[in-house]
Amino acid sequence: MWQCPLCQRALDTQSKTWQCAGKHSFDRAKSGYVNLLPVQNKRSLQPGDDKPMLLARRDFHQAQGYGPLMAHVSDLLTAQLPTSNDIYQLYEAGCGEGAYLSFITHALTQRGLHISAAGNDIAKVGVEMAAKKHQQAQFVVASNFSLPLTNHSQDVILQVFAPGSTSEYARVLRPGGLLVTVDPGPQHLTELKAMVYDTPQQHSAPELLVKPWTLRQQSDLQFGVDLTDEITRHGLLKMTPYTWKVTAARYQQIHQQLHSVTADFVIRIWQAPL
Repeated sequence: MWQCPLCQRALDTQSKTWQCAGKHSFDRAKSGYVNLLPVQNKRSLQPGDDKPMLLARRDFHQAQGYGPLMAHVSDLLTAQLPTSNDIYQLYEAGCGEGAYLSFITHALTQRGLHISAAGNDIAKVGVEMAAKKHQQAQFVVASNFSLPLTNHSQDVILQVFAPGSTSEYARVLRPGGLLVTVDPGPQHLTELKAMVYDTPQQHSAPELLVKPWTLRQQSDLQFGVDLTDEITRHGLLKMTPYTWKVTAARYQQIHQQLHSVTADFVIRIWQAPL
């Protein structure tokens, strides 16, 4: 299912070094991930989210801050995927530290589905964290706008708060395959935004995909996140961009006063062209 990011030939992944017929090779790191992001495709020395943000996200997810969202996406996919002896190829574009892919893979497996999971992120440190923590999946460093996947090789693609390319998703999904998108709803983190901005704005509705994509299901999910736990509160504040530019004094005030927030999401399941 993997293809060379340089010449788009299929990659032989049977050894520690992945190689294509064009003799391009990519070494598997000790932690298990493979870097498939060509140097010429990088826009900076360290693209993607930085290590402190990814560590905060990892801590927040380990504390189950967005646990209801992960469970809800798992339920939606369970209803969409018929139980069979086939192995479903599940891929997350923009996987970060791997929490969503790991949770959903485990949930679907527990319900009798056979899952082969993989994901990519442009942030090398995130992929390394994912590979170390979630060894049941294969992770690679790559861009969502140039996925190192062969045509029509995936059954389901997850895109959670990440930018991506619908043309790439259409290319790598099998005919009739599913794309799951998760975007913030209008009330997402409204309590936090009220403490950061003088005139906080609601999130606008995510754009609908155009034909030949078909919207199979939309689900709006809202729940409260308890931030009385220090790890959960610190993780949320460090992983969200809303607090990045506030003064140290203002950040400390928010840290002391914010005890809960509203999580609000729009989850959509799209079907690729048949």
